[in-house]
Amino acid sequence: MSGLILCSRKADVPYRIADADLNIYSIEEFAYYLYNNAYFVDDGFFNEGLCDYIENNLNLPKVAQKLMYAMGQRMNFAELVMIIIKSSRYYSETEIKAFEKELKTISSKGMLERMKTRADMLFENGKLGSALKTYENILNNNIYKRESNEFYAGVYLGIGKIEGRMFYLKEALEKFKHSYELKSSDEALKEIINVKFAMKYSGIKEDIDFTKENEINSELVLKCSEEVKDIWEQINNGTEYENLSQTFIYDGRHNLDDYYVNVQEVLDEWKNDYRSNIG
Repeated sequence: MSGLILCSRKADVPYRIADADLNIYSIEEFAYYLYNNAYFVDDGFFNEGLCDYIENNLNLPKVAQKLMYAMGQRMNFAELVMIIIKSSRYYSETEIKAFEKELKTISSKGMLERMKTRADMLFENGKLGSALKTYENILNNNIYKRESNEFYAGVYLGIGKIEGRMFYLKEALEKFKHSYELKSSDEALKEIINVKFAMKYSGIKEDIDFTKENEINSELVLKCSEEVKDIWEQINNGTEYENLSQTFIYDGRHNLDDYYVNVQEVLDEWKNDYRSNIG
């Protein structure tokens, strides 16, 4: 999808999606909603009311007939979504092919699993704010059937990783501990160890004790310790931090306007990174 696209027809009366608190007025808006929210949409989204709206309010009888036929043939969730996506002509062929692959993964999962898959992908793409919100929505769920302890261990692990990235180290440690309590795993244990080392090196004035972790897996504690020391040495020996710190120091020998320009460039870069992470 690129540039501006003229909607084929905008209805006078909206189609209400209550779960999303959203009004839809065109087939393009339906496509956009499904493309970005497929993880949250259940099979009940596709019903006779939707087909009736598409046929009569959007004046797209062929699309409505395709949906009705597909529903009658009990086609799967992914196939129903793709009827809307392709009918809108809103997305490029490349985007559609990539989305079809994603849908295959989505359609084989339950609602909470879909949400977690989306959260995991958002995290991997650096969208920390959206990922955190999705993980929290899973924990606040009181509609869908609960999943296994292992599933929720993964959710708490994901939240802990996000909080760790945001330097909420104490909060991250609690999430990692809860994850490990739900399902003992080397991944959760490693995160517990790493965040403790991060707290230690960041100067948090609390007793950092590795006794319990050493009892469980002393070799992993040693390995993490060596990895953290290597990273810390790279930071101290590198020039990036030194160059950055020099940017914020005005020595009086250079043009003041140039100093402010350089500082603003760094701040703008941080702002862009922050907006990207919370998106």
